[in-house]
Amino acid sequence: MDNQPAPDHIFNARCLMRTQHTGVLSTVSLSLKGYPFGSVTPYWMTDNGDLILYASDIAQHSRNMKADSKVSVCVFDSNKDDSQANARVTVIGDASVIGSDCEEAESYFTLYPQARAYINAHDFQFYRITPTRIRYIGGFGEIHWFKPEDWHYATPEWVEHKQGMIDHMHEDHKDALALMLEHQYGVKANENDIEMLNACIEGFHINAAGNVYFIKYDSPCLAPQSVRAAMVKLTHAARSAINKKSDRKSPSAA
Repeated sequence: MDNQPAPDHIFNARCLMRTQHTGVLSTVSLSLKGYPFGSVTPYWMTDNGDLILYASDIAQHSRNMKADSKVSVCVFDSNKDDSQANARVTVIGDASVIGSDCEEAESYFTLYPQARAYINAHDFQFYRITPTRIRYIGGFGEIHWFKPEDWHYATPEWVEHKQGMIDHMHEDHKDALALMLEHQYGVKANENDIEMLNACIEGFHINAAGNVYFIKYDSPCLAPQSVRAAMVKLTHAARSAINKKSDRKSPSAA
């Protein structure tokens, strides 16, 4: 359990957390003493690997977390049929209330804009889950345990310039965003319908016609130059793959 994990396992686990947007939150039940209580919840993962939840005070899981901070969140690839053979992550940790106007609020609302409507309803508050252990199953028989110090990434050097990076992609490279989306997800979208939502160490989220997708890098990008290199690589790979696919579909010259 405490063997040094390979960096690529940590990266793959964190990418799964980015790609999926909901998990199963397990709390210790107040009403049924000693039993776990499961509920489905959206989350935002910070750069250092904490999970941010937004929950109403009247929700059962909120009352449970306030009484006992011990929780877990299980995230799995919901797009695959065989859940036993596919990747999943379980984050085990402690939940704490961080209020309704915390610094992570905007990152959460960017990914879940509909949640802004909850601000003045039902006493919604943000919770932070600080991991104590992380379990990653990359496939059948591929089991890894991570400590918090392995799971946490350093603050990226570009964090103060995040919005500038996003604005630059919007102003000059929406065509590249469309290529990446088509290459990674097979989704064709009009450039005018694409919005880059954020920038993460593992990649970035984009909104295309109301649907959110995560475009992942090949490895963690902590420096500005590594982000630029990753963007160029993704764009070239996408353009090459799409052109080859188009060539195969084109009728042969007579």
